[in-house]
Amino acid sequence: MTTTPAVPRGLAGVVVTDTALGDVRGREGFYHYRQYSAIELAQTRGFEDVWYLMFHGELPDRAAAADFAARTAALRTLPAEVREALPAIARA
Repeated sequence: MTTTPAVPRGLAGVVVTDTALGDVRGREGFYHYRQYSAIELAQTRGFEDVWYLMFHGELPDRAAAADFAARTAALRTLPAEVREALPAIARA
């Protein structure tokens, strides 16, 4: 028989793991990806730049951003059957 651990309401103070990828301290308004403010990233950088940051640990320069966008373009295509199903999903 297993016992259920006591967990505080809202998971306050519960640490699941340590990570260098992100840090959230909601009461302080602190939300970071790596060492960068997530809010500032959302205001000043595109999706690919943040993806690069998460994967490589640093923001890309222009050349690295262009190369990364070119290399990952094929990963952002939808299979035809998914594309065809989207209108029906949207109507549901």
